[in-house]
Amino acid sequence: MRFWHIVLAFVLGLAVLPLGAGMAALGGWFQIDARTEPPAFEKAIAHRALHASLETRAKGLRNPVAANDSAALLTGAKLFRANCAGCHGGAQADSNWGARNFYPRVPQFWREEHEHMLTPEEAFVVIRDGIRYSGMGGWNGMLKEDQMWQLANFVSRMHDLPPDVQQAWQAK
Repeated sequence: MRFWHIVLAFVLGLAVLPLGAGMAALGGWFQIDARTEPPAFEKAIAHRALHASLETRAKGLRNPVAANDSAALLTGAKLFRANCAGCHGGAQADSNWGARNFYPRVPQFWREEHEHMLTPEEAFVVIRDGIRYSGMGGWNGMLKEDQMWQLANFVSRMHDLPPDVQQAWQAK
């Protein structure tokens, strides 16, 4: 009989935790403002889920633009400056509001560490489709496919650009 009490307690625990979290959310106990720093567990779960999804969605994509083509990287830098820097920051500075007053915080690629950068294929998926619940809209239909690939190549190589592209990117 004692075994069934343990099973019942376990099953009730599985039901009570989500119910309690839902009631706390509906009761207004969760922070929802964009300025509050999210808890570490929330950032860790969201980060891992995002990268797992991008890895899956990018499988099988073939980049038609040469990743080391300076002309294409320069075009990608110009596209980034015109369309992305307002949220993601420029060559050496954060976006004032994207890094502080946006939730979730917008990645500031100029200072991101290499191991956190996306592959060109993953960056293409983000640029093309956006990221739900993040403010990152999809550019499909707004940029041509080759432009999205040029931009994806630039973003993925931002810390490893050829000297001529690096110089143009750093110039104001």
